[in-house]
Amino acid sequence: MDTKKSFPDKKRKIIRYLGIALIIIGLAIIIYPFYTNLILARREVNILTSWNVELASLQDTSDNKEIGSTDNKEDSRLEKDTKLVDPEKKLPFKISIPEIDLEWIVNEGTDYRTLREGPGFYINSTLPGEVGKCVVAGHRTTYGAPFNRLDELEEGDKIFLETLGNEEFTYIVTDKKAVVPQDMSVLENTNYPSLLLSTCTPKYFSTRRLIIFAKILGEKDIRNDMEQ
Repeated sequence: MDTKKSFPDKKRKIIRYLGIALIIIGLAIIIYPFYTNLILARREVNILTSWNVELASLQDTSDNKEIGSTDNKEDSRLEKDTKLVDPEKKLPFKISIPEIDLEWIVNEGTDYRTLREGPGFYINSTLPGEVGKCVVAGHRTTYGAPFNRLDELEEGDKIFLETLGNEEFTYIVTDKKAVVPQDMSVLENTNYPSLLLSTCTPKYFSTRRLIIFAKILGEKDIRNDMEQ
């Protein structure tokens, strides 16, 4: 047997198989984000459907409880008007941004497991509608890519947060900027209800964080906006 001739043949086979393996790995890396996005997008449709059903059920229950005397209705209305936040509301909540066709359920926490399911609520921040900063983080290119188009938001765009406590809060974008991941100054609290959305930038990299700042719209702001 000609060992000199067989060795180059084996070497060529090894190189060929290695090349095929690298191509397969490369394709898997490319396909994986699209696969996770497709799966989570389908799952989110079911979650949003369940959310709407549960919200409708809670609203029906609330309507039934409100059937009573006129005095009780007036007392309930006055009490509601004095509170910005329903004390019974809880996580999760829904975030909607019509400008970029975004609608997701926000779960509690920003750990790896939670963010695989969609946007996450930063536990040490404030709840929607409360005085302080409500912080929400989400992936931009994988796991459904909920914040994929966050960079398209401009000053004046509206963000809606809806809770199962039958509360809906409207925020308006005031600013956006990119910061390094170590910059914690963006998390500083505010003395008014505000919102911060965070994701990676540029796409497919984690070198910086894209930050969207927004403030809540009060009843006066909403009326003025409707009149314009």
